Amino acid sequence: MSCGDTSKSTMRLSYEQLRDTLSRFAYFHHWTDDQIRECSILARVVQYAPHQTIPLEQPLPFAYLVLSGQCMILQCLQLVKESFGLATPQQEAESPTPPLGSLAPVHQLEMVRHLHETFTTGAVDLAVGAIRYDPDSAICFLKTPTREEPIEHHFVDAGTLRCGAVFGLGESHQHRTIVARTRTQCLLIPRCWLFLKAQNIGNTWQRLRMYLDCTIPGRDVLYGRFMRDKAWLEYRQRVISESAKRRTGTVMADVPMMCRILELNTSSKVVPVVEKRHAK
Repeated sequence: MSCGDTSKSTMRLSYEQLRDTLSRFAYFHHWTDDQIRECSILARVVQYAPHQTIPLEQPLPFAYLVLSGQCMILQCLQLVKESFGLATPQQEAESPTPPLGSLAPVHQLEMVRHLHETFTTGAVDLAVGAIRYDPDSAICFLKTPTREEPIEHHFVDAGTLRCGAVFGLGESHQHRTIVARTRTQCLLIPRCWLFLKAQNIGNTWQRLRMYLDCTIPGRDVLYGRFMRDKAWLEYRQRVISESAKRRTGTVMADVPMMCRILELNTSSKVVPVVEKRHAK
């Protein structure tokens, strides 16, 4: 999985382009022209290559709207090597998560105001650089454990986000990350601005966040599926290995009569053709 710099694949949409884009989604039907114009200043479109990590932890948190492509939700399961049980919180603490975090809400709003100022002065590139994420802290997984650690990391595909899906609303993503399955374009909108009352009529985004938390399977559910699939693979391999060593002892009498008649008829039809060729 790649988490390289996306500055070359980042673009800002004009007011007309953003209006046409948002008109495809029901979330934004109540937005006014002023809100769309302000969103065109704050939002940006980022294109991710296949298998590239989409960072959720940034100094200025964003909400992601999938415009095209697909994303997969990867859950990291920390399992003990000997028993294949879930790691306890104490064992998880031995492999701490890299320090990721976002700015305080006050500083987030200040950065949004900074985006307005840089847009009016024409220095939009400086604003993009100010919120560019650090590739070293873009992955939400734990650090790769050393050989001495008794913890194994297994990554499970927890679901797919297709065109029209929204994520990055503050939903639970412990030991979870989003990876582009295909070439994907996402519209990034500052979350603190999106959660303001004018853009959040009826708590739309909070309800959508609750829906994501209820729909995406949790770690315990994914662990149960993982162990079920693991038991099935072990059983299948055991049956295949035993059947390869077992002698069947099948004789001609065990073959059904109809199969033997068809085989004889097929061979008798081939013989005259061979004789004619020899006659020539």
